[in-house]
Amino acid sequence: MITDCHLHSFARTSGPQTGAYVPPARDIHDFMAEAAPLGVRRAVVVQASVDGTDNSRLVTVLNADGPVALRGVAMIDPDTADLTSLHAAGIRATRIQDRARLGDSALATLPDIARTVADVGWHIELNTEPQSFDRIAKMLPTLPEGLRLILDHIGHVDPMAPDALWRLLDSDRVWVKLSPTRVSNDIGRYADLTGLIARIGAAFPEQIIWGSDWPHVMTPAPVPEIPPMLDLCRDALDSRTFRRCMWDNPQRLYGF
Repeated sequence: MITDCHLHSFARTSGPQTGAYVPPARDIHDFMAEAAPLGVRRAVVVQASVDGTDNSRLVTVLNADGPVALRGVAMIDPDTADLTSLHAAGIRATRIQDRARLGDSALATLPDIARTVADVGWHIELNTEPQSFDRIAKMLPTLPEGLRLILDHIGHVDPMAPDALWRLLDSDRVWVKLSPTRVSNDIGRYADLTGLIARIGAAFPEQIIWGSDWPHVMTPAPVPEIPPMLDLCRDALDSRTFRRCMWDNPQRLYGF
């Protein structure tokens, strides 16, 4: 059984563009139709940047019927968000965008947002990159006790030079999402990531989860498919660690 901890859901009808890309006309039912036959039984919907801090679409998606149980990660305005209601809707985390190369870094807000979401037991997911790792490490002692940080897309590390990642993982407060498509130069086979994921899984089996990043916005063709990603994880992780990554760890993190 599989948990996909990173997907986005849009609408089957196109709408106005409000962000950096035109949302594909694919929704949660399209995802379920593709993922459920592969053994995906639980999934985490990450609010897309095109929705800003408007959580209404995400809350609606989390109410969808189907063969996949859902949780959510919201983008929030900490001054106005009703975290109690969002938690009741199935949201278990917020996300911070820290992509300096894209001119979109909100890492300075991490301490304040951490104090806000700690009250409802959420974690924080960071779309960040190695140039911020030292800064994050210095922030860790100031964050609420027990609050976890999750690095999206393997922290956008260079597969050949991942050592900066270990310092964060060694803290026991940082987890990593083994989503391969943003870091691999071998989309569809991911042979360049087998060694990296094997090292992470062997050293930090309790701090890994996996996400497909479906439906792969802002990703060059060919559009990635889910089965090769699962094959990568099966090849790189032993059977016990694979289960932790795909089922046990998401259970603890998102409260399915």
